[in-house]
Amino acid sequence: MVTVLNFDGSYENQSFYRHTAYQWIDCSNVKNVNGYCAPESLAEIRKKLQERSSNGITFIGSGNYHYVTYLLLSEISVPFTLVLFDYHTDAMPGLYGCSLLSCGSWVLHALENLPLMQRVVMLGVNREWAAVMPRFYAARVTFFTEDQINSENEFKNQLLTAIPTGAVYISIDKDVLSSAEAMTNWEQGTMTLQEMLDIAIEIGSRRMIRGFDVCGEYAVTAATEFLPECRHATARNNRANRIILDMALNMKPVRN
Repeated sequence: MVTVLNFDGSYENQSFYRHTAYQWIDCSNVKNVNGYCAPESLAEIRKKLQERSSNGITFIGSGNYHYVTYLLLSEISVPFTLVLFDYHTDAMPGLYGCSLLSCGSWVLHALENLPLMQRVVMLGVNREWAAVMPRFYAARVTFFTEDQINSENEFKNQLLTAIPTGAVYISIDKDVLSSAEAMTNWEQGTMTLQEMLDIAIEIGSRRMIRGFDVCGEYAVTAATEFLPECRHATARNNRANRIILDMALNMKPVRN
């Protein structure tokens, strides 16, 4: 079963999920969730996630809501590794001591609060972002920057060695991809869709996938959805999501 979360309407004009069984969960009425998430809003989202009949594959929406992955990770009941495809680390402390969960800090929250998460492996991250990872957590994080990603066996062996657990959760922010493959509202990387698929399939063939999520939609509004740029972004992301979903369905994530 595929779960589609509707925070911002970005999936309403996409069709990739309609060829399989899916569950649509409307989150558009939850307040104080764009980028930062208030505690009461997080509790409301958690309650909505409990409506799912399956916890396998989740499409989250814009990268502004990537912190939802934190809630999905908290459902896992065995030791696991988070494999994160993302151009950013999402592991920056809040500004001015802000402790709110956000799209830029959720990995730190997971490292602090989820003891079953043994390691984070970040793929395609920008080298400059990797360099400012808080040192206290660096021992539990392995980076493969965008210029280290390739199809060579040496890279794949290094990647698998970096994953210490049998269980893996895969989270994809499409901002890791080249803008020729997907369009987001954030600075993007250079990874190709085929490179991403090859890596994910390799991991899936060697590890047990406990969950899978995707974000990185191009945020649209009623006033902008028919603009050429938005229509191009929607079409490009719909294609990428369809390809990613087909791959994820073949992995058959197990229940937590």
